[in-house]
Amino acid sequence: MAKQSTHKTGAKKTANAETSKPSKSFLKLSKEDKIAYSVLGFVVLLIIAIRSKFFGIPFERDEGIYGYIGKLLLEGKTPYKDFYEQKFPGLFYFYAFMVGVFGDTVKGLHMGFMFLNILTVFLLFFASRRMFSPYAGAITAITYAIVSLTPNLSGFTVQSEHGVAFFISLGIFFYAYTINNSGWKYHFFMGLAMGAAFMTKTSGLFLVLWGGLVVISDQFFSPNKDKKIVNVIKKGAIYSAGVFSVIGIVFLAIILKGAFNEMIYWAYLTPKNYVGKITWEQGKQYLEFSFKAITGEYKLFWWHAFISMGILLLKNFPLRLRIMAVLLLGLSFATVFPGFYFYGHYWIQILPGLAILSGLCYYVITEMLTVRLKMKWKNIGIAYLSVFIVATLVHLNKNKDYYFSPDYDRIMRTVYGNNPFPESMAIANYINANSKPEDGIVLLGSEPQIYFYTKKKCPSRHAYFAALVNDVPEHHAWQREFVADVEKAKPKYLVFFNHQISLFIQPNTERYVFEWYEKYVRENYDVIGLVDMVNGYTSVYKWREQMNGYQPQSQSQIYVFERKAGK
Repeated sequence: MAKQSTHKTGAKKTANAETSKPSKSFLKLSKEDKIAYSVLGFVVLLIIAIRSKFFGIPFERDEGIYGYIGKLLLEGKTPYKDFYEQKFPGLFYFYAFMVGVFGDTVKGLHMGFMFLNILTVFLLFFASRRMFSPYAGAITAITYAIVSLTPNLSGFTVQSEHGVAFFISLGIFFYAYTINNSGWKYHFFMGLAMGAAFMTKTSGLFLVLWGGLVVISDQFFSPNKDKKIVNVIKKGAIYSAGVFSVIGIVFLAIILKGAFNEMIYWAYLTPKNYVGKITWEQGKQYLEFSFKAITGEYKLFWWHAFISMGILLLKNFPLRLRIMAVLLLGLSFATVFPGFYFYGHYWIQILPGLAILSGLCYYVITEMLTVRLKMKWKNIGIAYLSVFIVATLVHLNKNKDYYFSPDYDRIMRTVYGNNPFPESMAIANYINANSKPEDGIVLLGSEPQIYFYTKKKCPSRHAYFAALVNDVPEHHAWQREFVADVEKAKPKYLVFFNHQISLFIQPNTERYVFEWYEKYVRENYDVIGLVDMVNGYTSVYKWREQMNGYQPQSQSQIYVFERKAGK
């Protein structure tokens, strides 16, 4: 990296790692380091204060299935045979770890992801501090901590993209240690981290590519001119070895489980149908809507990061720094493009790059002012950081209801519309209060979070009901498999979601499972609960005798059935 300006803010700053190593004692740190670490401590306390308010917020369906899968894996179930998802198995092992450490409760997983968020902030802080300066690290930490809470990108959730962002940040952290370092281990560790991001979600592949490209470009533009091609091959091979080590370990685990062919089907072949359904014209509309919704109250942080690119490209900064930043921005954005859906939670993967660019913005602006424009004000760094902190506090105050007094139902409706996510938790709470641990349950609808809430297993591997009504040739056999599994298990509770989004019935799919449901329920179950989603947003709950004489008012209802005695 280029030399940072030599203006003083308590100590000389550089963009090189050698002069930015932390001291062993806080008292021995420079003034700039002391301030930066103090800001980092405040950011951590802020994360705890805010995210602890979300410990009880309901899951959406992806969170539910991931937590459920993680628990099944811990119980010894076989991926892609006993359960499945259209992801590589790194996702399963990641959630198994989170469930194993923090427990199979809503509060436990939210707490686990809070700590994951804090670790991600630490990694980005130290990466930015090493590449740029301590104040840049502080700005990077603030940016990630706040923007990763954005409601419209599912910041309050336990979505898989938070895990991807952690591994990306870990890779960036190790990258910072490769700069001006002739050793091999950090390149290898960087590869391990990026490989884990890819195995957690396939879109992490774009950051694997970023890592490989910056390793190569750093060698080409290194001050050391000796054996340049040899160094490119050597460092590139070491980085690639790290990436493929993770892939190899994960794949080996699946091979030993005897599920490799099933993995290829679910994680490689099936997603091809998913990717091709949205046209680019439709995608552009989704992109515009999604970007506006996500950046809304967070424009300060997004534009602050983007400004760094304009200055970096217009001014004569080192080519290696330019390449790193441009590739990081471009390939981070690429993670949201597969399929052209642009769902809010996809954007979480961009945030490590956005936070680094925010720290870079501090670096290029202060460097430009002090070195290129010869500004001699020695406190420009602390002034810049102070303004950024004040702007952040203004943002927090403006959105204090969301951060410090969250209304769960309002947030869920704002972010997810009329999806029955609050209703799923309410139904699960009723079942938990009126059932025994051994009582079974099955859902006709894609709300697998209920399995997680109730700690009851789906009697079939098809916990995600949408697969049964997906327009693929196998869905005919899957419906019959599901029916056979349910009839064998005879679950005490059956929940039917008469809800278009939850059922997600695709054109040209068979009606067999619904014809079976109507007859099977009539013969074996009594209806004990009705959730009427009036106007799609306000729900009316009726249980047992309360249902007498009640006429549903909406087109979306949820019916809860209990098995008849003796059946």
